[in-house]
Amino acid sequence: MKGDLASLIRRLAEGKAIPEREIHAVAEPGVADALVELVRRTATLRQRSTELRAVMSSTRDLLTTTDAELLLQRIVDRAHELIDLDIAYLSVYDSSNEELYVRAATGTISPRFLSMVVPAGIGLASLAVRTKHPQWVEDYGELTSVPRDPVIDDILREEQLRSLVGVPLVVGDDVLGVLFGGSREPHSFQPDEISLLATFAGHAALVLHTARLLQQATTATAQAAERQHAAEWAASLHGRLTDLVVLGHGADAVVGALGDALRRRVGILDVAGRPAIGQLSTAVPRREMRDMIERAAADGKSVRLVDGAVELVAPVVAATGHLGAIVVERGVSPLTSVEQRAVERSAVIAALVTLRRDAVEQAEDRVRGELAVELFQAERRDSAVSRADARGYPVSDPWMLVIVLLPSELREGALSGVRRHRDYLAAPVCGGIGVLAPQRSAGECGALAVAALGQPAAGAVYLPASDLTAAAAGVEEAVQAAKLAQGLGLESKLTPASTLAPYALLFGGDGERLREFVETTLERVVSWDEAHGTQLVDTLAALFDHRWALSAAARSLHIHLSTMKQRVQRLRPLIGEAADTPEARFRLEIAVRVEKARRALK
Repeated sequence: MKGDLASLIRRLAEGKAIPEREIHAVAEPGVADALVELVRRTATLRQRSTELRAVMSSTRDLLTTTDAELLLQRIVDRAHELIDLDIAYLSVYDSSNEELYVRAATGTISPRFLSMVVPAGIGLASLAVRTKHPQWVEDYGELTSVPRDPVIDDILREEQLRSLVGVPLVVGDDVLGVLFGGSREPHSFQPDEISLLATFAGHAALVLHTARLLQQATTATAQAAERQHAAEWAASLHGRLTDLVVLGHGADAVVGALGDALRRRVGILDVAGRPAIGQLSTAVPRREMRDMIERAAADGKSVRLVDGAVELVAPVVAATGHLGAIVVERGVSPLTSVEQRAVERSAVIAALVTLRRDAVEQAEDRVRGELAVELFQAERRDSAVSRADARGYPVSDPWMLVIVLLPSELREGALSGVRRHRDYLAAPVCGGIGVLAPQRSAGECGALAVAALGQPAAGAVYLPASDLTAAAAGVEEAVQAAKLAQGLGLESKLTPASTLAPYALLFGGDGERLREFVETTLERVVSWDEAHGTQLVDTLAALFDHRWALSAAARSLHIHLSTMKQRVQRLRPLIGEAADTPEARFRLEIAVRVEKARRALK
């Protein structure tokens, strides 16, 4: 039996599929259950790995296509291969009139399908554009949540389509179109299917966006080459730069290729004139370069310098502002007009690859932000946890929820700061933002998560939990506790939500009302303590802890029984009827306990 078990384990290590009944026949029950679970997890990981390889293979195939129309068709074909549905099609979005035009499809039978135009605000496609989120419906015939168009309904009936899923192709804040999959039978779309299609759509959007920009750059290069006598040199350099972009290289590779072609020192300076990429001479003056970069960026064109170590400054300009400049040091002879244009084109390409990198990061930030929003919504939480698990988050490990109340003008900056940390999930909540972080990276009491905000916290609480689901489910309780902490003036440190939760429930999270109640109830006692240096508030707390047993309360305060009796005599005129009636004593106890908590947390 041991030999059989050793053989079975060896076959598992070799990646061979083994039926569960064979495992149970060889191994003892506990060992068999563990091995079966291992086989299942391994199968799941292989499936995810296979899907990821399919997406990456599809992306590589798309990167080799430069023709725009052919690229659209290849995107559709690849999507059809990835998902087990009857048809796939792509609608291109025209932002000028907010309409969508079907430009490529596969698996369709209706001759009218490729002529389909989706008017503004109609159907799932417009909803996907507006929300920038995937949209799906199990039975299109029963869809009533969005406006519909009779012409489109006729075409879909010709196709006999029942179920549809559409994911937007988004780059930055721009929607390029919507990629659809459809089934002629009712189909319940699972999170893994939607996630796979959305992942592919994200890759396809970047490829499509890059292809368009490259097409523009290629056109500009061809026009410039025709006007110059050094067409071969320019074309060779541009081809090399294009290869670098297609293969995913960054601005450093662009600078290296340009320097090799010009046979002189080339680099990129940031907006402050500091070296960012490349090896430049120490003779390049930083202050002078900063002013020159600002001038070049303002004019939107390169600037030649008549003297000094630098001959040419070409701004690297993006839609969101300038990113610095490519600077070219002097050589044996001045730059020709063709070489100057090559530098300018290289600056455009440097901006392009920087934008692509930023677009990938923004796409990732957006996905994580959407995931956090769904985790904070009870009706979508289970699906969101499954998505988080699929993305590699340790959903079963301990997590920390941190709620920080911030003015509205500070929230976006705080979200940007915290989302730079890839293992944090953050989203807006009522009055501020919520951060979900694995406890191993949240820091003690969530301090590291708060520090990542880059903003002063005006009311912050933390709530540790056993797993991601429990952490996300505590958002309402934590928000109430944060408001209570803010109202009580506990803004200088992180406060555990569990300490304030009972009082938040009693006072609806209104810290101002609770503070007013405490001050009114204990005004005379606190004033006496402050005027005479006594500890009557602590004495009341001890009395409530020990059910007004004077001896026990005296022992807890380490004072003599006679001293306790003197304090009680002093308290009676200060607290009035609270010493004698149950309802008044209840209110007094709440005030005392809140005051003790407030003092402990300050």
